[in-house]
Amino acid sequence: MFQLKKIFAVVAVASLGACSSPPDYIERSGEPDVIVDTAPGVHDGLDDGSEGGSGVEVLPLNSGAQSSGYGSTENMDGDPMKNFQEVEMFEPIIYFELDQYELTDQNTKVVKHFAQEMLNNERLTVKIKGHTDERGTPEYNLALGERRAKSVAEAMMLFGVAEPRIEVISYGEEMPVDAESNEAAWQKNRRAELEIR
Repeated sequence: MFQLKKIFAVVAVASLGACSSPPDYIERSGEPDVIVDTAPGVHDGLDDGSEGGSGVEVLPLNSGAQSSGYGSTENMDGDPMKNFQEVEMFEPIIYFELDQYELTDQNTKVVKHFAQEMLNNERLTVKIKGHTDERGTPEYNLALGERRAKSVAEAMMLFGVAEPRIEVISYGEEMPVDAESNEAAWQKNRRAELEIR
């Protein structure tokens, strides 16, 4: 019985050794080195006219193909769909600095996004509501809120939205998001809200 096990072990090792030869490294011009596993009966896909070298082609883990984006985990932040389509989500609120009503580059991107939504659906209209923080007189804040709303409206018109589809209103300091009296609350309250309907 022991002799029979020994024969089976020798046959198994010999047959495993005959199934495949060690991988060969080949180099193609302009491409990374690849490993070709020369298992019999599998063609390597090379069109160089050679008859030998049948096997499975395997790219090295750190090859240039990995850095081109496919299969790469770089810049993925744990979200595999991020490689396929970068989608920006915009909140319909434009925030302003103290006593400012001009749009920043980021604010302009937000306005452009919602203007495009309106251009895609001709039935949509927008009410732009200007707000301020509590500092300043009520009259000053009403005027500043209106300038903020109008700057957003002008940008929307530049992006192609017709003026009759835009309504501008100022609430000044009357409708704060945060009623606290500190910088964090004031930053939230200095805004223009887009109500698209």
